[in-house]
Amino acid sequence: MGEYDRLVVDYALLESSKTNLKDIKKALKDIDKHRADVHDIWGHDSIAGKMDDFVSNWDNYRRELLENVEDLGKQVETALKSFEKLDLDLKKASEKKHGKSGGK
Repeated sequence: MGEYDRLVVDYALLESSKTNLKDIKKALKDIDKHRADVHDIWGHDSIAGKMDDFVSNWDNYRRELLENVEDLGKQVETALKSFEKLDLDLKKASEKKHGKSGGK
């Protein structure tokens, strides 16, 4: 068998992706808590009003982005669990066929 006929799974990358997606999800959810913090810095009421409009618009996009991040996080988690299970199943099958040494 050659180098290119094997599936190589980077578990560290999947784990870090899962962690990063959780962090992004938390940050997106926590953004709304800071809305009142910045309202007063705009000074003029008309500017503050326009910024409120912008933030409200952003909320719609943020919700959509949050849904996508959550979906991607679920997919990464599923892939990670599936590859881990497959690795374990292949190990068990090899040990059953070749013994604990795996045929080496």
